[in-house]
Amino acid sequence: MRLPQEIFAEALWVEWFVNYGNVCKKKLPDLLRRYNLKLKKEKTLDDVKLAIGRAFKNTPCVSSKQIERIAEETDKVCTIANWEDAVAKYRV
Repeated sequence: MRLPQEIFAEALWVEWFVNYGNVCKKKLPDLLRRYNLKLKKEKTLDDVKLAIGRAFKNTPCVSSKQIERIAEETDKVCTIANWEDAVAKYRV
């Protein structure tokens, strides 16, 4: 079971890679909603963009490690918006 932060991190990395190192701030609310995430209290979209920068700091050019670090940094800024939706996908 993959957490929404991990899936969001992959999407964010692809967005960063496709746009040559730039993530458009206007796309972030849609990405957060799509991957069932919301910002923690007193956090802004700028904090999400800064999380990308913190994730790439001292990270080798291995995409899997970069995505893993983005997920860790995203976890500090965002929480799962609706747990029932996140768990419902994995019920048997």
